[in-house]
Amino acid sequence: MITNPIKLAGAPGFGSAQLGEVKSKLTQGYNPSTDVAGGLTKIVSNVLAIITIIAGLSFIYFFMVGAINWITAGGEAQKATAARTMIMNALIGLMITVIAYPALLLLSRLLGMPLANPAELFNQLRFI
Repeated sequence: MITNPIKLAGAPGFGSAQLGEVKSKLTQGYNPSTDVAGGLTKIVSNVLAIITIIAGLSFIYFFMVGAINWITAGGEAQKATAARTMIMNALIGLMITVIAYPALLLLSRLLGMPLANPAELFNQLRFI
């Protein structure tokens, strides 16, 4: 039992809460039955982050392989053309990755649907 409560002034998210209050907030945890839309938002956000990371790493890999192939082409036109095509395809993939989210936001505004906010979209679709 706490006889001398400790104030956590300035602790992020707790303000000037006492230690017992902080402990109860930390032990509550995530309850998926009450936060379905928030859970969906976290899942979609994590999946998009992973896809973006994979796309970025793929760009670096294919760009570097294409550059090395171009350098080692040794004057052969066919190898240089294949390397240049690989570099261009890597750049096109990167541009698609970078443009995808703003395009989704634009499409969302044009259609009047919250496509960029999965929680709100899920709540709207659940009541249809």
